[in-house]
Amino acid sequence: MRYFAMFAVAVILLAGCQNGKATVDNVNASEVNTNKRAEAQSSPLAPQPSSTAPVSTEEPFLYIEQLESISSNQRLVQVKSNSDIDKLSLEQALKNSLNTSDPHTEFSYTLEWESPRFVQIRLRMLEESPFSCLFNLDEAQTADGRTYKNEDQPYRNKVVVQYSANQGSITLKNFQSGTNKVLPAWDTSWIKNINDSGKNGPSFLFYGKEEHHLYDALGDKIMNIPSVPAKEGSYGNDYGYHEMYSDRFYPEYTYMVLGNKILYKIDLNDFSREPLHSFEKPVYGMSSSPDGSKIAVLFAHDDYVGTGADLLVLDKKGNKVFSKENAASMSHSDGFLFVYPLTWQDNSVLILPADSEESNPLGRITLDIRSSKSSIVQDERLTDQVMKDIFAHEGQQDYYAISKIRWSPDGKLAAYASNTSTIWVYNRIDRTFEFVAAGTLLGWMPDGTLAWADTASPAYTF
Repeated sequence: MRYFAMFAVAVILLAGCQNGKATVDNVNASEVNTNKRAEAQSSPLAPQPSSTAPVSTEEPFLYIEQLESISSNQRLVQVKSNSDIDKLSLEQALKNSLNTSDPHTEFSYTLEWESPRFVQIRLRMLEESPFSCLFNLDEAQTADGRTYKNEDQPYRNKVVVQYSANQGSITLKNFQSGTNKVLPAWDTSWIKNINDSGKNGPSFLFYGKEEHHLYDALGDKIMNIPSVPAKEGSYGNDYGYHEMYSDRFYPEYTYMVLGNKILYKIDLNDFSREPLHSFEKPVYGMSSSPDGSKIAVLFAHDDYVGTGADLLVLDKKGNKVFSKENAASMSHSDGFLFVYPLTWQDNSVLILPADSEESNPLGRITLDIRSSKSSIVQDERLTDQVMKDIFAHEGQQDYYAISKIRWSPDGKLAAYASNTSTIWVYNRIDRTFEFVAAGTLLGWMPDGTLAWADTASPAYTF
């Protein structure tokens, strides 16, 4: 259940930044870095318990809401408490833990105290660009000296604030040169990484209602793909799209499943469709081999659309090559059609999805269709120390974050998305963390540039 539960948490988390709606935001940002912790410890503003404040037996609790103000370059975070707040401690907690996605963007905030138990934090950004920030109020205290931190709920006082420009965008950041480039893109709920044959880097498919957009970020080229109306008897999925494209595009063609039911070969010159196979049960996921000769499809094992998925591998003409019942399984509620990620390691070995857990931290399994042998995907870079550092940073044993790791080409940096929709880069040499942004992690380019997307609402990707 963890994979999709974490996805749902990320959707709830960022909804408060959109369309002027308020959300209760008790799941938010990140831990304070080492330098900021040192600053907090030496700060002269550290609160002292008040001898006059009444002592309450009720656990101190902060109620946090995000509101979008009238001005497009402002956000308002309202913080309410069930006890009087020590003002200096809250101000210092915010200051010590504040991280922003762009340190060079002019940014400020003010605290407006409405009462000893209610403060409004007004955040102002003076540039119209994709921007996000986070802070953590764990170290704030009540007037009688009690902390709001709760070890069992490590995210409850962490606040993620995401600023969205008037349209979606892709940001490309090179961590060696420090250069940052923002490219216009499209708002969507689903972005798919596409391996283009013959290209030096990945492309990104932005799904849309009327048309889809395949964006080659390095070549700065766009292919607009018309949407195909769903046919009668189609299955709907829980992402709102009835088309599912392969993770590979070839010079003249690709593959697509329409209505989570019918597999087609798509001519990329005129977008004509050649039907290859119709599935009786809803399709969960699909991928085509590097040489384009085979298509792997996962579909529901049972009628109630449960966790188990059967596998069928077809050739370019729709003929059966390989099949296996219950080849993959991912925890989720019955009856919900979630997309299962899968891809090909080479022309014979598939990488299938599984639940991320201690025995399989990456949440992936290989299956060789020649021998039918399977094994858990291992990564020698993912050492016990790396996992220990990430668990400590996230404040819990979070295998979701581990499963989202994407390594830089030189293997030195690991970018990952936490279940708060924040993106972090971990340096496995000096064991440090750098906040990147709140957004959708896309991956690394061959030159060591990291790509992520900002959209009006959180987007699903794999």
